[in-house]
Amino acid sequence: MSRFILLATLLSVVCNASGGTPPPLANGLVLWLDAADASKMTLDAQNHLLRWHDKSGEANDVTVDNGADAALPQRVGNAMNGHPVVRLSGTSAFLGKAIRTAKGPVTLLIVSRRLTGQSGGETWQRLFSSRPIIADNDNVPPNFAISVQQPTAYDPTLFVLELDDVPIGPYAVGRNVVGSAEHLRGDIAEILMYDRHLASLEERQRVFRYLADKWSVALPKVANSWTRIGPLGMLPERTNAELPLSDQDNVGQWMLDTQFSDDFDGATLNASRWHVNNATGTDSLGRKPALFTPDNAYLSDGHLNIVFRKETLPQKYVRLGYKDYSSAMVRTHGRSFYGYYEARAKPMDSAGSSAFWLAWTGLADNATEIDIFEIGGKTKNASFDRRYNMNAHVWATPQSTEHLTDGSSWISPWRLASAFHVYGFDWQPDTLRWYVDGVLVREAKNTHWFFPMHILFDSEAMWNWFGVVDDADLPSTFSVDYLKVWRRGQ
Repeated sequence: MSRFILLATLLSVVCNASGGTPPPLANGLVLWLDAADASKMTLDAQNHLLRWHDKSGEANDVTVDNGADAALPQRVGNAMNGHPVVRLSGTSAFLGKAIRTAKGPVTLLIVSRRLTGQSGGETWQRLFSSRPIIADNDNVPPNFAISVQQPTAYDPTLFVLELDDVPIGPYAVGRNVVGSAEHLRGDIAEILMYDRHLASLEERQRVFRYLADKWSVALPKVANSWTRIGPLGMLPERTNAELPLSDQDNVGQWMLDTQFSDDFDGATLNASRWHVNNATGTDSLGRKPALFTPDNAYLSDGHLNIVFRKETLPQKYVRLGYKDYSSAMVRTHGRSFYGYYEARAKPMDSAGSSAFWLAWTGLADNATEIDIFEIGGKTKNASFDRRYNMNAHVWATPQSTEHLTDGSSWISPWRLASAFHVYGFDWQPDTLRWYVDGVLVREAKNTHWFFPMHILFDSEAMWNWFGVVDDADLPSTFSVDYLKVWRRGQ
């Protein structure tokens, strides 16, 4: 308790000294090196930095490692947004002890730059290197590193690394842990390291904003989104089937929208609610070589089933590039808007995709898409079988036809095709949130998705992404137990 109070006091002092910039989060902070704080430096008479003291309260100081005739790192005042930096010449850097021997999560943030006069030296110069297994280089887990990938100048930049299941240190700042190559030529302004993942978009933005405001650097793209790394942890218990699994306390004051919700308990799909692509009109025919056919979408045992199969196709489709495979797409007739979307589903156990998504492509100057999930349930890459892919696309706006995308993936501890799980998506004017079994796995700012969209379930041949399907796995079935859509109360 006393160490936490001391750290909180220190953070308050730094906040006031930096003109009101909110301090970084204290929880989990295990390394904090700040070039702006001379009180945390041991300097010689020429302003060379001999020891850089850790401000986290964990006493993880770094000491200079200088070879023969090495130019020591120097503190240079008024260098970046009015603050000093630590300048490294490529001949010396810092070494630190092991912070954590057990494997676990880590979040590392570094602000750095290089001036034209500092250019040269080796490529892939290390900003940070952790190498508890000395026999392996720091590109091989559980070793890790952040590198500058060119010897030329670069603007002030916020570098970010998020990992799971790694120890921390022994480590080096501005060089590799072992050897004399790849010492940094450039400036380091500040380093923050957490022995955990930033647990929400709010936490991530607070830490990123602290560094961005202080050093006048651009926020990286990842600052506007957050994705879980590692297991889900404690799962919520469903006590009320009429509410989203992620909000059993009904904080959102949810109201079920019966127009779009479906338990799939009938003998056939509700034709007033669902359209099945049937190769007529402007329907998509599918992703080649698999053709969408209506027979591959049907109800049984209370589930919507979408089948990917191998079959001989009519020559009129073969001439168009569809051959040997078929699947299906179903979508709502109506377009749905902001709300919570939840489906209990089991992806197909093949490389045919299983997808739950929202899309509106009805206008040439207005085409958007949100993928609640796209899953390759059984691929030749075993890790891909656990990859929960979440993406949002803009295909066209009134101002541009540039394709914009904002996506990420969460790695599940289990094979996604092995069982039914509950997948949720909360679409609001300001945020997009993805859930698995009621636990948040991704959050992003809503920057473009402001138009009602159709709800879709389908399977496609994604040969370039999931790989070519193994015929021995066919037919394979993507099953959906229910779809529920709620609107947030006022």
